[in-house]
Amino acid sequence: MKHIVAGLMAAALLGGCGGGGSSNPFDGRGEDDDTTTPPPAGSSVPAEIAQDVTGVAFDPVTQTLTVEGLSFDGTTDPVTYNRAAALDVPGYQAYTIQQDGASRHSTAFAAQSQTSGAVTAGVAATGGPRNRFFTGAFFERTGSYTQPTSGEVVYTGRYVGITNLDSQGGDLLSPPAGLAPELIPTQAASTQGDVVLRANFGDRQIEGNIINRRLSETPGGVVIDLPSLVLINAEITEGGTFSGTVEYDQSAFPADRVTGTSIGSSAGVFGGTGATEVAGGIKLNEFDGPGNPLGLNNELETGIFVLDR
Repeated sequence: MKHIVAGLMAAALLGGCGGGGSSNPFDGRGEDDDTTTPPPAGSSVPAEIAQDVTGVAFDPVTQTLTVEGLSFDGTTDPVTYNRAAALDVPGYQAYTIQQDGASRHSTAFAAQSQTSGAVTAGVAATGGPRNRFFTGAFFERTGSYTQPTSGEVVYTGRYVGITNLDSQGGDLLSPPAGLAPELIPTQAASTQGDVVLRANFGDRQIEGNIINRRLSETPGGVVIDLPSLVLINAEITEGGTFSGTVEYDQSAFPADRVTGTSIGSSAGVFGGTGATEVAGGIKLNEFDGPGNPLGLNNELETGIFVLDR
């Protein structure tokens, strides 16, 4: 029954992620190129994670968020988003922007670490129409940082992501009367989950999991469970950053060989005295499992995590 429901939902969701073919109709890149906007000089965010986003400024106290670099999210750059508390995911504040009922709708989530506020992360996406999906993530460290030289630390917290699938559209402005269906904007669906990240500072390695993943804000309001992810072990640099790959969790697919098959990228930065906090982002090139058990094709996801010890 679970697979039947997922299959029915996939039919509705495919309006957002497009059908088959060699090019991804909601990829932020051109059909025949592999270019992305480089992150600003000095940024620790790899280009494959940053994608279209070059900066995020977030204040959780005043509840203000500005996003820089994302295409078609406003008439200026950076763009100040509006607080959208109804879309909050546990641990993350939600923000949106839409100029009018015929303009693209953009969604963003952001969070700051609780221990000392040393790290911050944000993710944003601009939905359809017109066959392209613009998205990206940003994270940064502020203040002083000291890195342990020994010991293993476990960081836990929540995860949030934004996909190229359509949501229920509850935050969309009403389109102008008579607007052609092909021109009606869509609102991106989000994902959420739990993160466990282990850092061994003696070996200078990290590894982690994103579990309890689910797709929400879907047409019809049905919550769809998604496969767990593994953040494959990666080196912690002297500057307290890391970057690596993402795979499906092999334990969830005993009949398939998923170990060693990358489905995306991850990166992050530690912060605080003694590395008390960590923030990062991931980019997924697929997320519904090997063989597309949910019936999705060309699905994409960009997400963030902000964790404390």
